[in-house]
Amino acid sequence: MPKNKVNYEKLLEGIQSVIERGEYPKFLKLIKKIRNNYSFLNTLLVYVQNPNATIVKGFCDWNKLGRGVKKNPKTIYIYVPVRYKKEKNIEGQQNINGKEEKEQKDNNKIEVIEGISYRKVAVYDIGDTYLKKGEKRIPFIDDNINTDTTQDLYNTLINISPVPIVLEENLGNTKGYYDKDKIVLSKELSQDGKTAVLIHELCHCLYDNFDYKIDRDKSEIFVESVAFLVADYFNFDTSICSFGYITNWAKNDIKSFLKISNEIKKTANEYIELIKDNKFKQEKIIA
Repeated sequence: MPKNKVNYEKLLEGIQSVIERGEYPKFLKLIKKIRNNYSFLNTLLVYVQNPNATIVKGFCDWNKLGRGVKKNPKTIYIYVPVRYKKEKNIEGQQNINGKEEKEQKDNNKIEVIEGISYRKVAVYDIGDTYLKKGEKRIPFIDDNINTDTTQDLYNTLINISPVPIVLEENLGNTKGYYDKDKIVLSKELSQDGKTAVLIHELCHCLYDNFDYKIDRDKSEIFVESVAFLVADYFNFDTSICSFGYITNWAKNDIKSFLKISNEIKKTANEYIELIKDNKFKQEKIIA
């Protein structure tokens, strides 16, 4: 079996084990902890190899911060994209192959193939590093918004929403829903409950491009994951989220889960920046 095929199968096994053990929320929290712009899948690789990792960087990056790597560290491997370009002799005209791009030279005998491959890279958790002699400690500052209550976050979400937010009674087991021209929340929910559900439903409104009738499962795992990352960024525990539902779906279709995984992180970052930007504008108006 090709090496890249083996690595992919190991990745599938890793995410399956994380989900089946009910550790998906714990893994999502790692995305904020490691404070690196790693892809969703590389973050997953970090978690599978070291679930207790916090701040993770490569050898050279730690050196730049005045830290060395200890002897016999717990090495964590991730994969970084590397562009390549190669030439080969051909006979006559050929079609473009998959994602690769081809350019015929004047003699029509050479094709230049460009693409992306992936290289295995070692990284280390801060627990496996030490402060070099004479170096100063560098504080790792988190730029979270200081919000004392979820009411502040709730008000910011209302300002962001392109549709009205409506509170209704007697929704039964439904905590809230998005219906094209409005977001409805259960009036009986606590303030934290309203905030959690609004984060979720507003994500459906702003970022969910799935056809809900056809891809309901993908839509829900996408939105639940994004909502969890956004809430966790603002130090808000969204235990109201239905991760049991996500676990049941994802463990039965790991490959579909991986296809939307990077979009989850990308969307969460956009959502967070939208909230931060709106909060900043409100503060300027108040000032």
